[in-house]
Amino acid sequence: MMEMDKENKMSMDDQEKKKMSPMRRESIYQIIQDQKMVKVSDLSEETGVTKMTVRRDLEFLEKKGLIERIHGGAILSNRGLLEPLFSQKSMLHRQEKDAIAKKAASLVQDYETIFINSGSTSLRLFHEITAKHVKIVTNNAYFPMEDIPDNLEVLSTGGNFSNESFTYYGDLANYAVSQVWATKAFIGVDGIDVLHGLTSPVQAEGQINRSMIEHTKNQVIIIADSSKIGRVSNFFLSSISVVNMLITDKGISEKDLNEFTKQGIEVVVV
Repeated sequence: MMEMDKENKMSMDDQEKKKMSPMRRESIYQIIQDQKMVKVSDLSEETGVTKMTVRRDLEFLEKKGLIERIHGGAILSNRGLLEPLFSQKSMLHRQEKDAIAKKAASLVQDYETIFINSGSTSLRLFHEITAKHVKIVTNNAYFPMEDIPDNLEVLSTGGNFSNESFTYYGDLANYAVSQVWATKAFIGVDGIDVLHGLTSPVQAEGQINRSMIEHTKNQVIIIADSSKIGRVSNFFLSSISVVNMLITDKGISEKDLNEFTKQGIEVVVV
């Protein structure tokens, strides 16, 4: 009888391991972001899985550098303002990023030349563009590995390669951008704040984003989920005076929305 109970427990635990673990881990991480410190018991109750499963999820998130485990729980990692891996960014706020990307893609018109910088939201935008004969200039190293549809032409900047963020940067990348005048720039940022402007965790990536903004003839469009609003990262990219439009999600506060609007920025909430 005891052996059957053990087998049943193992079977249930195996089911939990398979039960939408990426979505559950994303949910756990967002809870830790909101509360800064959490208990395993509380996470177990909130997610509906065992404490053992929660501990495995916390171990996974800790290996990614997103959180730090403490006795009986976890806290948000001090790496919050450092450069996150592209794989880490991709697993966070996925639904919000998908909605932001679809809205941004709807703004692209036929025969436009646009800048798209590095980032997980930027890569989603690429997949949503339906306009014809669009030229995309990008430092996102993932783009050349994608299947390029007939309606798009992708021009990669080349340059120094960052294995962590999967981007190109440096003199060669900046020079490539300087040879282009784009009609629109879609810029993903790690922080946007009315007072401190646009910020990046990496100086070199801040430089190429600044080059894209400076070589955009019409609209500079920031694509950022609401977790980036009010956040200030390590390196200054630009003041928000260069921004024409911010596309974000419903998590933006009324106060932030009003402050951006007062600065002449069109805020589109999806």
